[in-house]
Amino acid sequence: MAGDTEVWKQMFQKLMREVKPWHRWTLRPDKGLLPNVLKPGWMQYQQWTFARFQCSSCSRNWASAQVLVLFHMHWSEEKSRGQVKMRVFTQRCKKCPQPLFEDPEFTQENISRILKNLVFRILKKCYRGRFQLIEEVPMIKDISLEGPHNSDNCEACLQGFCAGPIQVTSLPPSQTPRVHSIYKVEEGVKPWASGKNVYSYTCQNHICRNLSIFCCCVILIVIVVIVVKTAL
Repeated sequence: MAGDTEVWKQMFQKLMREVKPWHRWTLRPDKGLLPNVLKPGWMQYQQWTFARFQCSSCSRNWASAQVLVLFHMHWSEEKSRGQVKMRVFTQRCKKCPQPLFEDPEFTQENISRILKNLVFRILKKCYRGRFQLIEEVPMIKDISLEGPHNSDNCEACLQGFCAGPIQVTSLPPSQTPRVHSIYKVEEGVKPWASGKNVYSYTCQNHICRNLSIFCCCVILIVIVVIVVKTAL
């Protein structure tokens, strides 16, 4: 992931600025991050996604839909600052006798989808946003995968973090669903729709607006009554 670190950081900060422009959020990789091992005040989100690998020894390529991406999030309301630590688990070549663990390569589209799912978790867990996550934005794979997951060469599996099922959409680039702006989350619009994968957001803005108008009318009526009585 070393070469893509800046891409992840910039895309994450862009998404967060769209929903929380006055708050500062940072993202950085942390190779020591472990699932369910959290410091006080930290929260966790993890995703299994699709990525490609290349062996640095024999140059063999392979793809996997069971790549674990782990996030730990922390939000400081006093400082209006948040931070995210991220770890992408590696895999190794099954053909080489002494293979190294290789970092996965993600498409820009899947990076965007992973981070959009992360931002929804941040809004829900750190800001207690009034919406319900029905399904995650699915990852996209560009090839058909056959056979079971190679757990003997998966870093997450070898460390006991069993890979869970993943929802992957196999679509050619021309049929890739359009990913809507995350800003629509705060406007009560269903964002990032893809077929049946839709986020619902319950917003009370209309109720608050109507209540404010009602209060203003009541106050205005009271003022008019007082003025009339004074005049009489």
